[in-house]
Amino acid sequence: MSLNDKSRGSLVSVEKIGSHSALKLRIAQRVARIPKRFPVRHGIVLYRLTYWTELTGQPELATGLLAIPKNHRARTSVMWLNGTNPTRSEAPSSGGLIGLLVGALFAGSGHLLLAPDYIGLGRGDTYHPYMHTTSTVDAATDFIRAVATYCKREGIEWCPQMMLVGYSQGAHAVAVLQRELESLPIQEAEILAVASIATPLDLANVTLPWALEGGAVTHSTYLAYIAHSYSRAYNQPLESLFTDNAATLVKELFDGLHAGDDIMRQLPPTPLPMFRDSWVQSYRAGESSWFRDALEENEAFNWAPRAPLRLYYGEADVDVPPNDALLGAQKMRDQGGNVEVVPVGDFEHATVVYHTVPLVQEWFGQVSKT
Repeated sequence: MSLNDKSRGSLVSVEKIGSHSALKLRIAQRVARIPKRFPVRHGIVLYRLTYWTELTGQPELATGLLAIPKNHRARTSVMWLNGTNPTRSEAPSSGGLIGLLVGALFAGSGHLLLAPDYIGLGRGDTYHPYMHTTSTVDAATDFIRAVATYCKREGIEWCPQMMLVGYSQGAHAVAVLQRELESLPIQEAEILAVASIATPLDLANVTLPWALEGGAVTHSTYLAYIAHSYSRAYNQPLESLFTDNAATLVKELFDGLHAGDDIMRQLPPTPLPMFRDSWVQSYRAGESSWFRDALEENEAFNWAPRAPLRLYYGEADVDVPPNDALLGAQKMRDQGGNVEVVPVGDFEHATVVYHTVPLVQEWFGQVSKT
């Protein structure tokens, strides 16, 4: 392991960040007061891996979480892709509750659990390219390679048969990752099943117009985050989209240090005041712009999944509308895709994940026969 080898997927360092018994993991669920508990059969060991990936053609260090079940030979892997989070210290490998619960959920049920932090989060020091397909896929596939390298080095059996699960931002991420790994397979991974929870698929034609209406308190944050991301990724001036004051504020807030609640408090309660009137008028007139073009480029529905893809949604979700999953699934079916839409119940965006992950845990167990 060396910082000098900057090839994609090369492993830089490994740190053990925790070891927990099954009993402790069950207690952690109670302490966290999560709405829907899940079974835990095994204790787990947690590691933070640092590895090289790529951002806009340049080498970039990234981190991720690996969780290994104790006293159990895993035969399958699960990759978790996290929901929207602007704060580096709240990424899965940062040693907080997210990594512990995700590790308990999947490594605690007998799988190897991989959870990349995304570029710019965890121990990253650049901006986070939020909802940007290429960098998301690169960071995830390179993390798979890094984990496989570590397992081989340590005599741990690597499990290339893999299932993917993601929530919100991560729901979009697992869809584009599945598409990539099925069109351009890598030897380290064979996709068995994919679970996508509260899924934004059609960013330009469903997600954007819905969020612009500001029906959820989070919509200003979502649109500011994605605009900041695409401005950096596509080298476009944020001031061409937002007012000068809004652009300055957004650049300050999305520095990887501000917490989501702090960002939400400082942004306007609805998104439209952030945008320039000229852009809003051109958008409503159906005219093109770099921002709309970027949203079109980062869609996640224009393909036909081969491994089974389940799109789970909460019927009371106003952050990501159920129509995003329903319309996206129909477009996938029209192309012969293996996709199923699963309504979970009358749950909002923030709670639907807790009610869905036990269903996903059970499904993955059936798929893998772990």
